[in-house]
Amino acid sequence: MRKNRGFTLLELLIVVVILGVLALIAAPTLLNAADKAKEGAVKANVSAAASTCTTRLAINEEDGSTAASNAVTDLNGDTTSGAKSPFAPTAAAFLAATAATSAGQTTLAGSGTSTTTTPLVDITGWGKVATTALVKKTIKAPVN
Repeated sequence: MRKNRGFTLLELLIVVVILGVLALIAAPTLLNAADKAKEGAVKANVSAAASTCTTRLAINEEDGSTAASNAVTDLNGDTTSGAKSPFAPTAAAFLAATAATSAGQTTLAGSGTSTTTTPLVDITGWGKVATTALVKKTIKAPVN
């Protein structure tokens, strides 16, 4: 009488094929999850910039350009440990709109003065491709 020990080659082959099919199904989902998380970070950066600009326009009564410039400085922090772009971790997360952008950065452009027109700050969060805007917000100075 012969005792069967272990699995046959056919049984092992079936298990390997099943695991391969599961990997093919799961791989694209996992790869897209990283990009979605980075896009979420860009959207959060745009919200942080909007909050900072709103505060600067309301409390400090700055014009749009000054509010945008100061918000970039506030949000980036010092140059060694400041906020970094999620898609390009060596680049700063926040820029004045005149600077060239790379993927994942947030640009702030201010316009208007308190004596001529309503100060505005346009905030743009750039996606994985630096030429594609992921999200945009316009902040207006509060009316007195």
